[in-house]
Amino acid sequence: MAENMKSLKRHSYILNAILLFISLIYEAGGLRTTELRITPRVVQRGRNVTMECVYQTHDYSIYSVKWYRGVQEFYRYSPLETPTTRVMPVNGIKVDRLRSNETHVVLLRVTPPLSGNYSCEVILNAHSYPHQTATARLDVVGIGGLRAIELRISPPVVQRGSDATLACLYQLTDAPLYSVKWYRGRHEFYRYSPTETPATKIFPFAGINVDLARSNQSQVVLTRVSFGLSGNFSCEVTADAPSFATSIVSNNMEVVVLPPTSPSIHTSQHYYTPGDVMKANCTSGPSRPPSVLSFFINDMLVSPGLYQVHPAPEGLFRSELYVQIQLWPAHYERGAPILRCEVKVGELYKEDSAVALYSANSDPKIERVTSPGSAAKLQACQPLLLLYIILWANNT
Repeated sequence: MAENMKSLKRHSYILNAILLFISLIYEAGGLRTTELRITPRVVQRGRNVTMECVYQTHDYSIYSVKWYRGVQEFYRYSPLETPTTRVMPVNGIKVDRLRSNETHVVLLRVTPPLSGNYSCEVILNAHSYPHQTATARLDVVGIGGLRAIELRISPPVVQRGSDATLACLYQLTDAPLYSVKWYRGRHEFYRYSPTETPATKIFPFAGINVDLARSNQSQVVLTRVSFGLSGNFSCEVTADAPSFATSIVSNNMEVVVLPPTSPSIHTSQHYYTPGDVMKANCTSGPSRPPSVLSFFINDMLVSPGLYQVHPAPEGLFRSELYVQIQLWPAHYERGAPILRCEVKVGELYKEDSAVALYSANSDPKIERVTSPGSAAKLQACQPLLLLYIILWANNT
């Protein structure tokens, strides 16, 4: 019995020595922590993906590194073989062999069916040491899975005090909606999140009044808009898991006040004849932005005069244009000249007013201006009138 106990102790010492030796080998130069990094982890269809197998071998050489999608091996690095790399056919996987090596594999033009778990298996020695495996997930989303198209403002130019509808046009095909956030400049003022309760949320912003009853996942309605809201608006759309992709579009809103009436024209005289100097002014407003004025005579633009902008109540402006021009006989070739003032507010508004520059003895000219056909008839009857006068004279 004593001899057997001694034998067991000797075997125990030997076993412990072997285990200690193995542990020292691992500690000194064995395979350490293995990790699989996928960049990017969520990628759009058609892009490339880099997979990195992170490990430390210390003083030991690599026997092989194997790469798997699920349980299917698609790439192997074996430095003891010729060639050192091998690609195994797996449906849909395209490996860039020039950029792939013992630590990296580059996949080309990935597609959504390639989403799933990937593994790298590192082996130091096929006979002596166990292998280490690391796993990570790749998600491939379709192009256009999330695409914000346009931020549409209706009406394009908003009258102060009226309502405006801001519509966010976007496409979601590969993931549900996570949120739509609305910004004025950099400040968020409205959010729609279908996974939260309530789905809508308003953040206070000076001058912004959101109509909750008419606002939803695709539009926000602002009521009683003011001048302070002129500027940049944005909508930011975010898709739900796994991608949480985000897309943003912006547009400018302009808040205006247009002139309430047609422009008014005032001249320095009631009557003009060729050679006179005409002085006139045109007034428009109040408006915001200020109106731009132009004078025309017989639809010919008058050289620029003195243009002035005057402040008006409630932050508005009144515009005036003064001109001075000498009238020539050519202005009267078709009768009394027509003086016209045209007012514009950007591309938003256009209106005009006109007056006729009559002369003191302008009765015949008025007829010619208002009825050119009658003037032509009068000219054709002149020979008959002359014959009538001659006959009348002979009879007397």
